[in-house]
Amino acid sequence: MNDEPKAPGRPAYPPGYDPVTHTYTPPIGPDGKPIYPEGYDPVTHRYTPPGRPVPAAAGEAVDPAKCPVDHSQHPYHTAEPSYAADGSRRTMLVTGASRGIGHSIVRKFADQGWRIITISRHAFERTRCPWEAGPEDHVQCDLADREQVPLAIVDIKNRIGGGPLHALVNNAGISPKGPAGERLNSITTPMYTWMQVFHVNMLAPILLARGLFDELKRGHGSIVNITSVVGHRVHPFAGTAYATSKAALTSLTREMAADFAPHGIRVNAIAPGEIITDILSPGTEEKFLPLIPMRRLGRPEEVAELVHFLCSEASSYITGEEININGGQLL
Repeated sequence: MNDEPKAPGRPAYPPGYDPVTHTYTPPIGPDGKPIYPEGYDPVTHRYTPPGRPVPAAAGEAVDPAKCPVDHSQHPYHTAEPSYAADGSRRTMLVTGASRGIGHSIVRKFADQGWRIITISRHAFERTRCPWEAGPEDHVQCDLADREQVPLAIVDIKNRIGGGPLHALVNNAGISPKGPAGERLNSITTPMYTWMQVFHVNMLAPILLARGLFDELKRGHGSIVNITSVVGHRVHPFAGTAYATSKAALTSLTREMAADFAPHGIRVNAIAPGEIITDILSPGTEEKFLPLIPMRRLGRPEEVAELVHFLCSEASSYITGEEININGGQLL
């Protein structure tokens, strides 16, 4: 028995949680469901050690993350369920699904009949995003919180129920600005911001892929990492932490492709250029249109089409690649 006193300020982790690898293996109750520890919120997947105040999710009080698509003008089709060759329902997991590119990815795959499990730090809104089983298959999780991610993985595995996962799309990404909205460079970026950005943009993709490895292997799955054009060139608006995290994700994609391929799992990346989303900085169109040979910004739907291709049988012999979609911006 270890009677050594705990270091002051160190969290009291629950049994089954490894603070080094950030994996959590909960005990299973008589009903076959995980028994979560005290301080764990199964809705937000936030774990608060006893005695520590409950933190608010970033942007929670001021940003309800309303769905940017007016579905009265862009209705969802009632698609027939899509099934894999083994008869299982095609199932995917998408991070950062509440807006922009992630939202368009969900629209595309919903129209194709896939079952879609979504992850976002915001709650699901049924009235604004009426795809099939949306709230039932939505996991609210802040990917910047290392204590939430392993618990969210347990929840996702429980939702899949031992079945296959055919696709994992790591789309979530954050690009913080300075107090006045300015670009944060390598000198001005605070250390906390570096850690937060890398956890969301680079570390969360591999944590999810490893945590859901068995499900991806059963589904001969495809992993698509959304990188960025800024991982290849200094950008006037995107901060240094964001750019380097995306460059790291490009490298990680190659490493994952080599490691996962023997298990029947493909790993590729898509590097969007200037796409019309709410992450774009003011002035992007004026500055970049002259530099883009196609003389326009990209649309989220165009990225979604490419993601669908990489998750289809049409790309069954493609792995370890990063595909640029930028209108010729890097030419």
